[in-house]
Amino acid sequence: MKRDGELGRLRQIRTASAALAAQTLALPHLVRGLRRGGEGSGGAAPVPPDSRLCRFALEEATELLSPALLAHSLRCWEFGTALASVDDLAPDPEALYLACILHDIGVGAPDDATTGCFALLGAHRARAFVIERGATVELGECVHTAVARHMDPGTPREHGAEASLLHDAAHLDVVGLRAHQLAPGQITEIHARHGREGFRSAFAAAMRAEARVRPRSTAATLWRSGMPIALALNPLDR
Repeated sequence: MKRDGELGRLRQIRTASAALAAQTLALPHLVRGLRRGGEGSGGAAPVPPDSRLCRFALEEATELLSPALLAHSLRCWEFGTALASVDDLAPDPEALYLACILHDIGVGAPDDATTGCFALLGAHRARAFVIERGATVELGECVHTAVARHMDPGTPREHGAEASLLHDAAHLDVVGLRAHQLAPGQITEIHARHGREGFRSAFAAAMRAEARVRPRSTAATLWRSGMPIALALNPLDR
């Protein structure tokens, strides 16, 4: 029986085609690398929302994620905040932070009888985490949607600012998409706060494991559709 989040054959083909199209459009920027420029970004580091829920989420992510994936999650929040200015979006700051910090808590989860996608597993867990700690159902659903859509091949604009920004921030950090739209100094400062040491190998290992455990998930489909090449071309690692 097909599990929630699993892709049928046609959906796998469409997802792979969309991913290849996005990678082809981005290839000139990835080959060219980052823009040259000054060391400073001209702005202060973003400050996390001052809420107990956000502090609890960081504690949860610190406990569940490897240091490399935790740093990735923190970079995603900073990249998402930066892209919000580029895109003139006004996400809910708490929802964006929670989604970014918790978006990979499904990584490495054992096989599940009902859910065949690590992003969807993480979304279910993130929603339960925030609601159990007193958040509104609306906030829980916003976080769930953003986490569930972050592996989509295209930006999920129809699902709100938080989903769009988490998606693009994660893809920026993993394969460099849209990195050319940020100031080089800004990227340097984000990396100084949350280093990339060990991330590429940790992410590749996680995706290989996902492809074995949940071979019909979106992540597995993207991995088989050329993600290792895109990962190797990431200008953030050059």
